[in-house]
Amino acid sequence: MLKKILGPFREFGPGAGLLYALDRVLSALSPNLRVYVYEFGVQPITDRPLLPERRTRNFEVREIGAGDLELASMPVPQAVIRTRFAQGARCLGAFQKGTFIGYMWFCRNFYEEDEARCTYVLGAPAESVFDFDYYLYPEYRMGLGFVALWNGANALLHREGIRHTFSRLTRFNLATRRAHAHLGCRVIGKAAFLRMGRAQLMVSTLAPYVRLTPAGSAPARLVLRPGREGSPGPEPSTQQS
Repeated sequence: MLKKILGPFREFGPGAGLLYALDRVLSALSPNLRVYVYEFGVQPITDRPLLPERRTRNFEVREIGAGDLELASMPVPQAVIRTRFAQGARCLGAFQKGTFIGYMWFCRNFYEEDEARCTYVLGAPAESVFDFDYYLYPEYRMGLGFVALWNGANALLHREGIRHTFSRLTRFNLATRRAHAHLGCRVIGKAAFLRMGRAQLMVSTLAPYVRLTPAGSAPARLVLRPGREGSPGPEPSTQQS
């Protein structure tokens, strides 16, 4: 029992461990009580491939449109997918020898968070995007799929004049944070959200720093720019979480 209690503190550190424990307690009391803890990262988009050509011959990365069959197999409600397209989001799919193995979404200008009540606004929308829901089907997670998908996305975004992409990383998902760190992701800010039904309290390292959002009011708003905190994120590790 003691090992179970101390586990989050060892894994996430004292501060994040406490917030993780608080979220577990509150969500057990009511599904309307949650604590979300995020890091915001920025990755460079470059003209350099991430993999040599010989290692990408079996992979294809292409855009998935609103009517494509691959959307039906995504572990995302179809209503959410329709909302994403309605706000101008785009989806890239990764294919290995013709088999659909994963996808990612991105949008320009702004992104409406689907967990906390917050809008992320891009400070330099002409040369940046916000990427989200980076997903590989479980049977393909031990191969080159993650890097192959990002390699294709990097090439497409660079051709469109994009130089940075921003990500929202869940503080408690160490595997995703390590994978982004391997690709050059740099932390530019952090935020914690206490959800109480439709009301919310936000504490962030980005302006406005503290925001109480009553039910029925507009969401919090954070502007993301590439030149902030500068932390390289978690150290790459061979451990899986």
